Amino acid sequence: MLPVGGTLLALAGIILFGTLIGLAVATPVFIICSPVIVPAALLVAFAVTAFLTSGLAGATGLTALSWFAMYLRQAVRAIVPQTMEQAKRRMQDAAGYAGQKTKEVGQEIQRKAQETK
Repeated sequence: MLPVGGTLLALAGIILFGTLIGLAVATPVFIICSPVIVPAALLVAFAVTAFLTSGLAGATGLTALSWFAMYLRQAVRAIVPQTMEQAKRRMQDAAGYAGQKTKEVGQEIQRKAQETK
């Protein structure tokens, strides 16, 4: 393992040395071009920030709509059984009232039939 480790260490040193030489050569170019590079870098940074912000705003809106839909579903589930119970009671009351009226009308018809005899 010593030869492999020594080789990798030597490659890391060569890469570090090459990076330092490249930085030394590119620094004057960066300083000369900085009036263009800095605004361009800021523009890219702001564009990425705006894109991420819009994505987060969309996700937040979607989450809010999802929560609202769930809230409405729960509200409807709570209201519908009460409404169904009220409707059943009204139907029973209406059926009882119709039965009572039918009985009264039948008795009235019998009474009038007996009077006419």
